[in-house]
Amino acid sequence: MPQSGTVKMYKVKELQLTPDSFDNPIFRIHLRCFRWYGYVASMEQRHPWLSLVRCTIFTSSIWLSCALMLLRQFLARGYENLNDGATSWATAVQYFTVSIATLNAYMQRERVVLMLRTAHADLQQLMLEADDQELDLLRTTQRYVRTITFLLWVPSVVAGFMAWSDCIYRTIFLPQTVFNTAAVLRGEAQPILLFKLFPFGELYDNFFIGYLGPWYALSLGITTIPLWHTFITCLMKYVTLKLQILNKRVLAMDIQRLKPELLPQQLTVNELIHWQLQLCKSFVQEQLRIRAFVWQIEQLIRVPVMADFIIFSILICFLFFALTVGVPSKMDYSFMFIYLFVMAAILWVYHWHATLIIECNELCFAFYAGDWYNFGLPVQRMLLFMMMHAQRPLKMRALLVELNLRTFLDIMRGAYSYFNLLRSSHLY
Repeated sequence: MPQSGTVKMYKVKELQLTPDSFDNPIFRIHLRCFRWYGYVASMEQRHPWLSLVRCTIFTSSIWLSCALMLLRQFLARGYENLNDGATSWATAVQYFTVSIATLNAYMQRERVVLMLRTAHADLQQLMLEADDQELDLLRTTQRYVRTITFLLWVPSVVAGFMAWSDCIYRTIFLPQTVFNTAAVLRGEAQPILLFKLFPFGELYDNFFIGYLGPWYALSLGITTIPLWHTFITCLMKYVTLKLQILNKRVLAMDIQRLKPELLPQQLTVNELIHWQLQLCKSFVQEQLRIRAFVWQIEQLIRVPVMADFIIFSILICFLFFALTVGVPSKMDYSFMFIYLFVMAAILWVYHWHATLIIECNELCFAFYAGDWYNFGLPVQRMLLFMMMHAQRPLKMRALLVELNLRTFLDIMRGAYSYFNLLRSSHLY
């Protein structure tokens, strides 16, 4: 019994963050959402174990929704037109990818919380010692992540509002088109948009499962899909911020960063060399910490991003084919374009920010651009060693796929090529 109690406390403690973490300038929005879903908890919470319960229920409900949607797709006898099948399958497959991401986050929540603690402590220290230029970089990063979050949330919320408003209107004014599951199963009627996307009632005709279930599943989708991907964006953008600040400090080589009361003009040659070597040592340590953080991000996202790479490549091709060959309605057009935009944006977010990390890793140029020729010989040797070490690129991989802009363009070209192949085979 004591042993089980110890394990339980360990699981609760690994979720907890300090209260000021939820006001972090980069992760504020995402941490508050994570607290709502139970992925993290505040140390001020009276019953933090409830967060673990909420997290388990939330993750299980996403997988249950995904399983019901996929089961309905596999049991379907067919669709009257290609576009109905395209939107239904696109919704089910997107939920499958977000199910993989949420389960991965649930299984690796200790890693997530550790990364958040590290990033928050580092940003707190940065705000205390940063100069005006570094604070400008922080504010620019803050605005950037807010913009990316907004751009990914808007299409999801718009799609959800379209489905919800259609359901509300029909429930009030045209109830016979909402509560018609028997007629839909006989092929005598069409389901409304919400039930076309989440056909739970066709599996079990019950008010809670068939009517309220799609409402709940849709709310999960429009919040979870953008939340997870923009959170990873915040982590990757934090790395680029750290690299930009490190490049700036290397270029300045200001020993007063270590000890503000130091006056270089009053130091002897040996004392100056000593403090410059200490400064170089701090740069090496900072670079190693950045590399370790990048490795943690890679371990966190490699499975979900690989799944996105495979599934979204096929789905983008299929949706383009459905738009070209089928006869989509205005609603189908809207949803397909939203799906295409969201999937392309998700792939772009990972590959573009991985490319930014590679491009911001310019320490060897920063070392060379400084006044190294005015330093003592021991410092010059240290800088040469650091330049050799800094030449290793900060590449990220998702299992078999390297994350960079070239890979993203290859995905888009590949999807378009397969789309042309499908269209040609359909025409001839």
